[in-house]
Amino acid sequence: MATETVPDLRCAHPAVRDLAFLLTSPSPWHCGDELPARRLLGEDGPARLNRLARDPAPLLAWLAGGDGKRLGRYAERLFSFWFRHAPHIRVAAENLIVIDSGRRTVGEFDFLLWLDGEPWHLETASKFYLQLGDGADSLVGPGLRDAWRLKATKLATQLRLSRHPDAAARLPDGFADCHAGARLTGWLFFPADHALPPPLAPDALRGWHAPLAETWPRRRDDSRWAWLPRLSWLAPAWLERADTLDEAALRERLLACPSPQLVAELQPDGDGRWREAARGFVTPPGWPDPQRLAALRALIAGQAG
Repeated sequence: MATETVPDLRCAHPAVRDLAFLLTSPSPWHCGDELPARRLLGEDGPARLNRLARDPAPLLAWLAGGDGKRLGRYAERLFSFWFRHAPHIRVAAENLIVIDSGRRTVGEFDFLLWLDGEPWHLETASKFYLQLGDGADSLVGPGLRDAWRLKATKLATQLRLSRHPDAAARLPDGFADCHAGARLTGWLFFPADHALPPPLAPDALRGWHAPLAETWPRRRDDSRWAWLPRLSWLAPAWLERADTLDEAALRERLLACPSPQLVAELQPDGDGRWREAARGFVTPPGWPDPQRLAALRALIAGQAG
């Protein structure tokens, strides 16, 4: 559908690059109901992203009006901005909660959209999982509170929400038989090169994870490094040299961190800035905590069964 390729946004504001990432990056796994990225981007999407790169003020004003402290909420706000400005999309509802007769929450619609004139229930997710064993079910979140299997199972349930009897009274007009789809983004992290078993996507964005005290994978000896705060986990980093560190300085800063931290290896891009060449999670001594991991694996086993 798109008539232009997605523009080079390396010098754009990070929020614009994050928006482009959410709209165009490959899905980390196949849920069976992926909504193609081009449907959300639209025919004039690349041109609209170019305009935002030149003038990000409308996007930044929109982000300032919401809760931007959590990565998931930040990503939702970026999607919400796009859906309210793309000419082929109209928002019917977002974050619409469904409650049953006993006042218990049945589920929540991320977005109900008119997309090219069609009613769609869209679920969005940006996930970051580290593999601690073999197969997709060994993928867990860095905080050991989330796992790929748990999210995949929950997503399948969410995508059926519009068919739930208690949802009928909450759906806007025209959404009784709406389409349902997901837009998944994120990165998967491995201790070494791994082939990705289905339903993980072969073109999923990949990184590494390694203990702080061990050697980190690196592309070049002259690389610089950056410690990525949570709200900078989406799009690859493009930084000024003053915002980078050498490996020794970064290792020193990470010594006090009790949980895994995301870092980026950076290389010069030829115009004085440094671009992300690879990324990985650096894990502290004692991670993963055996008791927390055992509890998470018990939940995963229950979902897999």
